Amino acid sequence: MPSSPSRSSGLRALLAGPVGICLANYEFGVYGTMAALVINDLFFPTLDPAAGTLAAFTTFAAGFLAKPVGGLLFGRIGDRFGRRVVVVSGLLLMGVATIGIGLLPTYETIGVAAPVLLTLLRLTQGLAVGGEWGGAATLAVEHAPRHRRGRWGGAVGVGGPIGSILAALTVLPLTALLSREDFLAWGWRLPFLFSAVLVGVGLWMRLGVAESPVFRERVAGRASDLPRVLRTNGRPMTLVFFLAGAAVTGIYLFNTYALSYAVQHAGLERTAMLATMTTAQVIAVGAAIALLTRIDRIGLARLYRVSAVALAATAWLLFAAIDSAAMPVVLVALCLGQIAVNGMVVSSVPIYVLLFRPEDRVTGAGVSFKTSDAVLGGTTPLIAGLLVQAAGGASWVVAAYVTLLVAVAVTASLLGRRLLADRTGPSPEEVPVTA
Repeated sequence: MPSSPSRSSGLRALLAGPVGICLANYEFGVYGTMAALVINDLFFPTLDPAAGTLAAFTTFAAGFLAKPVGGLLFGRIGDRFGRRVVVVSGLLLMGVATIGIGLLPTYETIGVAAPVLLTLLRLTQGLAVGGEWGGAATLAVEHAPRHRRGRWGGAVGVGGPIGSILAALTVLPLTALLSREDFLAWGWRLPFLFSAVLVGVGLWMRLGVAESPVFRERVAGRASDLPRVLRTNGRPMTLVFFLAGAAVTGIYLFNTYALSYAVQHAGLERTAMLATMTTAQVIAVGAAIALLTRIDRIGLARLYRVSAVALAATAWLLFAAIDSAAMPVVLVALCLGQIAVNGMVVSSVPIYVLLFRPEDRVTGAGVSFKTSDAVLGGTTPLIAGLLVQAAGGASWVVAAYVTLLVAVAVTASLLGRRLLADRTGPSPEEVPVTA
């Protein structure tokens, strides 16, 4: 049985996971907002506005293409050499790429090289985020007391929406206080450069975390080779892919595409929409933290399914609310949707980790989750934009798309109940999952 972690080491492990995920979501949130607002003007000025926005969202999606590769490369490091080295190196690489975007010359200065370099930096961001997520989630779960695995793993998920809130709180004052000209000239760079502060805080937290006791006592020197990891974990990897698919689609629907749709199709004022989205995110994070206090009693799989059904319902409500142009109604829709998404995230992160054997965890959880994140999450704004364009501006097609993904995820959860029970049942190292 793994030895119990010290109080100080365990506390730092609990906080270090959310801090890193917070930075990752901050960086992706900032870029997603900029893709909706200015990236087309700065890096694709030769295209018409609609095509330029789609091009901007394409670079947003490009960052996700590298996530599964990062999950694979860093996953092998995490399973062979330790979870700690992954979370530190991933954080550093992420920060360098984001600061690089903030310093990048635009199309006006260096021409076509600007969008090329932007895409390369986005790929680097994706590589880092995809690599460090599995290590952060695994480190938190493996440091947790047995009866708090759900709470500690779920806390990593809370880091994501907190990062999105920080992104919005950084961008919102700039859009409100700066003229359009100043924002395009230099204001857009500041949120990317601010990530240097978050990187410093994250490194301070993560460098002080001890290696996982599970890794030290059960994994070190005994990690599986990659072919065996992939060959023997087909079922859990498939389950994670579909469970994550609905959740990440909801994240980028409510955090990214909703802003683009509200500004471009419904004619809502961007600053008011950003403020409303941020308010909803703050309320939803409070709800997620409240859920964490009860998550081990509610049951992870049960909470996931309830939240998934709520996401499907709120996707329909979201577009109806935005089309009404009534900001109080939009706020309600965004709040409900964000709460549903956060419920899915905090309940599923521990499941992703615990479905895999300790020697396969960083690779198995990281690759399967980040593949879903890339295939379904990162393409959400692009797919949503194309669907609305193909439907002549009608938004119901996006809500139908989200509902389809939710139906698949809930079905996968139900079909995978036996696997959940087998892999997360009573053992000295795991936490029960109510399926």
